[in-house]
Amino acid sequence: MTQSISMLEGKAFEGELGLLGEPARSTDVAIFNDGMFVSKKCQELCGYTSGEYWLRKQGDQIQVKAMTPCLTSDATILWQGVVSGDQIEGSFIWTNRRWYWTFEKEFWFKGKLVESDASANQQQ
Repeated sequence: MTQSISMLEGKAFEGELGLLGEPARSTDVAIFNDGMFVSKKCQELCGYTSGEYWLRKQGDQIQVKAMTPCLTSDATILWQGVVSGDQIEGSFIWTNRRWYWTFEKEFWFKGKLVESDASANQQQ
């Protein structure tokens, strides 16, 4: 594991998400564990699995990206965010591909650190 990955390894953030430009629709827990990122809400409700995450440290902030695939359709979620202290904020694009069209929606998310290492591992 690289040093950059270890900065978020074993951490979880709880917060809200919603369509871009609209109020929150739901709550979620985002978990960084074993080099993988997972949204608990997307996993439980929609069949999305964990995906590798990439980090870049810039000053006091950590920029993060992850791609999570759906297990039941040709859909993916591209997550992009910034961790600053114990806060995470960003957006994600949900893309659903069909043979005749592609559908995309953009969402925002915002959360606060709630767990680390052992407690995040217990939720897996």
